[in-house]
Amino acid sequence: MTEEYQPKVILITGGAGFIASHVVIHFVKHYPQCIIINVDKLDYCSSLKSLEGIQDAPNYKFYIADITDPHTMQKIFEIEHVDTVLHFAAQTHVDNSFGNSFQFTHNNIYGTH
Repeated sequence: MTEEYQPKVILITGGAGFIASHVVIHFVKHYPQCIIINVDKLDYCSSLKSLEGIQDAPNYKFYIADITDPHTMQKIFEIEHVDTVLHFAAQTHVDNSFGNSFQFTHNNIYGTH
């Protein structure tokens, strides 16, 4: 018999970005039995304003961290006992991909790895 998967601690990367902030808010409000961990480095496209109203929710935690830093990410996974990841973090502005293509690629590819 297979046990049904039930997430308990969901880590969402890029949670202060436009799309992911809506996902974070939805999960915090509709899944109170889950702990929602938001990891964002608060880059140029992030906005904490979009997360107003949930920052004090008992099932919500926020970390300012860079997903390309494996030591910090490992520490978060160990401390929080993360069992599920929703990965939204990325640099998205096309102009940046031309102006600093190495950093753009490093963030989007290495950060996913």
